[in-house]
Amino acid sequence: MAASKNPERFGILAIEPGVRAGHMWTALYAAFVNIGLATTVAVMTPYVLSANLGVPLDRQGSVLGILNLVNEVALLFVFGLAGALADRVGRRAVYAIGFLATAAGYLLFPLATNIWDLSLYKVVYAIGIGATTGMLSTILADYVKARDRGKIVALSGILNGLGVVVLALAIGKLPAVFVGQGMDEKTAGQAALAIAAALCLVSAAVMWLGLKPGVTTRSVERVKLSTQLGVGVAAAKANPRIVLAYASAFVARGDLAIVGAYAIAWGKKAALEDGASLADALDQGRIPFIVAQSAALLWPVVVALMIDKAHRLTALAACMLLGAVGYLATMFIDDPLSKAALPLFVLLGVGQISAFIGSQALIGKEAPEEGRGAVIGFFNLCGAFGILVLGTLGGVLFDVISPASPFVLVGILNAAVGLGCIYLRLKEARSPVAQEA
Repeated sequence: MAASKNPERFGILAIEPGVRAGHMWTALYAAFVNIGLATTVAVMTPYVLSANLGVPLDRQGSVLGILNLVNEVALLFVFGLAGALADRVGRRAVYAIGFLATAAGYLLFPLATNIWDLSLYKVVYAIGIGATTGMLSTILADYVKARDRGKIVALSGILNGLGVVVLALAIGKLPAVFVGQGMDEKTAGQAALAIAAALCLVSAAVMWLGLKPGVTTRSVERVKLSTQLGVGVAAAKANPRIVLAYASAFVARGDLAIVGAYAIAWGKKAALEDGASLADALDQGRIPFIVAQSAALLWPVVVALMIDKAHRLTALAACMLLGAVGYLATMFIDDPLSKAALPLFVLLGVGQISAFIGSQALIGKEAPEEGRGAVIGFFNLCGAFGILVLGTLGGVLFDVISPASPFVLVGILNAAVGLGCIYLRLKEARSPVAQEA
């Protein structure tokens, strides 16, 4: 994207006064590496469980669920603290510190000797990721004028997806490369995560040097949790569409946790059971996750066009039911690494991103002007709770029933929300005063 000679333009984007092209390029770099580096832990955790801790395959799902619980509880605390700190010391300082903490987490992660160590190091990682992901949305809002926020969100979403695919491909391949060069499997994992940590250090320097210095004069009003809960519940009582938006957040954010945590674990498990070495199993095990994420890269354009033209409830119903089809299709997968499974993982990726975008669109439309921040905050809390519950429960189901069962559970929940949307849509259509789309 070429920077415009107009100081308040950056290509197709209208930017705030004082924001320069260098600040925008840094923000776009952050959008590329941020989520990709956050996802690296999902790629490497199943490897560490086997190489470092020797966790049996039939227990790894439960351990992944515990680590997910630790991660999300830590994130709930970090998000609020990072936002408040950013208003005091500046965005770039918090962003740089976040990448430094992420680097520390990646360096410590492969040194764990038991689950308690790994949980503690996951908290260090969560501090870093909580700070960086929180700052990404903040700097985009700071730098780009309100009328072009949709454009920058779409652009950053594409860069997020590219970063996930590229870094999952690159870092997930490294253990196999290092083992091929003569390293043992444990050391190969440590070396791969050291490279991820080095990328975090480089990114910390880029954030510090490239983002706009100083403290923004436009801070975000932070609503107390008790106020947020009260306003959020009141809005749901007044508007049943908001109830469905909250339910869709619970399911759609849980979708993301399930794919990130268990698609790779499923692929690695299948490869090990087929006789692959641990490094090769990770290399092969990334395939279902990468296929799903690649499918999700450009699909948001299709979903956005549908949402713009359709009734919001109809659009969310279509998105959630598409998600249900994608997740329930995993019931028919015997071998996640087979060629026959690839189209089903494509469908999974499409369904995952559809549910996520549909939920965001409905809450954006229905959140009232008065108390909007609190309602959207409650929506995000529902999403965080979905990750906590589904991510943890999914681990138990992964071990006790089958690797496909976490996906099937999410598919059933997607279908329930989709059918709820259809029910409310029909009910509103029969009402004497039909609501607007």
